[in-house]
Amino acid sequence: MSDDRPQLHLFGSDDGGSDVVARGFEPARLTQARVLAELTKAELAERVSVSPAAIGQFEAGITRPRADIVDTLSRVLEVPPEYFATGRPVGRLDAADAHFRSLRSTRAKDRSKAAAHAEQIWELSHALEKRVKFPDLALPSIHPDATPAQAAKTLRDFWSLPRGPVSHLAALMESNGIIVCLISMTDDAFGRVKAYSTDALGRPIVIVTPERFKSVHEYRFTCAHELGHLLLHPNALPGDRQQEREADQFAAEFLTPRVEIEPLLPKTVRIPALDALSQTWGVSIESLIYRMGELRLVSEASIRRAHQRLASMAGLRREEALVAFPGEVPSLLRDALALAESTNYMRDQLAAELCWSDAHLSAMLGDVDTRPRLTVVREPTA
Repeated sequence: MSDDRPQLHLFGSDDGGSDVVARGFEPARLTQARVLAELTKAELAERVSVSPAAIGQFEAGITRPRADIVDTLSRVLEVPPEYFATGRPVGRLDAADAHFRSLRSTRAKDRSKAAAHAEQIWELSHALEKRVKFPDLALPSIHPDATPAQAAKTLRDFWSLPRGPVSHLAALMESNGIIVCLISMTDDAFGRVKAYSTDALGRPIVIVTPERFKSVHEYRFTCAHELGHLLLHPNALPGDRQQEREADQFAAEFLTPRVEIEPLLPKTVRIPALDALSQTWGVSIESLIYRMGELRLVSEASIRRAHQRLASMAGLRREEALVAFPGEVPSLLRDALALAESTNYMRDQLAAELCWSDAHLSAMLGDVDTRPRLTVVREPTA
């Protein structure tokens, strides 16, 4: 069946504005924008003054909204009218094809929003890859019967990593063709989403929520955990305990290989010794305690006491902002844009091509504000 909808390529270049968009309305864009706004069809319908059935028909492509409704959708969902037009690639990701830590603490609404962000990261990378060659994807094939430890060793060998700690993990992943993103979300929904990953859109994508991490060490372990999913679990089972356990085992072995870390671990749980190892290897003290239990160096009772003791030693923690560790801050997408700008493809052109605001583009690029924050303290009034 032929599609008689007009194909729009450069938005803003056609006369008619919302009338043109209404004639070439892309249903998937409405679903994506609604999910990102965390609205149900009924909630959106109420704000737009149409029936929930009408929103359902718009999203299913059964009917198209009139130009005035396009304008209202644009205002309510805080996107330009051109956002809904056809003519540019749409990433389609089912939340079931992404790895999430726990389904108990992650609502379906949260997972859908996370999937929509992954779709937009794909769209952003697709637009940039038309102008900049990204690093080739370099991941080994892992035998289905391989253990997480074997997969970790295979990857370290494949990437020719030297013995010792893994430096600059995010940069290492990006240099091997994996897109890593920091998407800062402080609303209630994303408070439940710590990190997720998918390769269902082609190039693997790992997205982490920075405010959910207490330290750079926890962040690094999470990146390695998602890397384990990408290698070990081609068929995602979100929240599956076995897959999550295997991803943790992969991360522990990848960051602290047994043959290297076991001789260095103390014979009893000594926090100062573990703290020194933590700083050297770039993993948390909790991770090292878990490693001691995994390697059967100490009893479960000792591990429980160690966690209790650690919880009372708040002063031991040296929590620095992630920006203090440049090699751990993803930069692939920002670097790609900078390279594109050298060929006169500018940031505003990219935003226009994607039909995003500059603020939204900054969020998707993971722009980091490195300026110190000024705090104004007011003297109490008498």
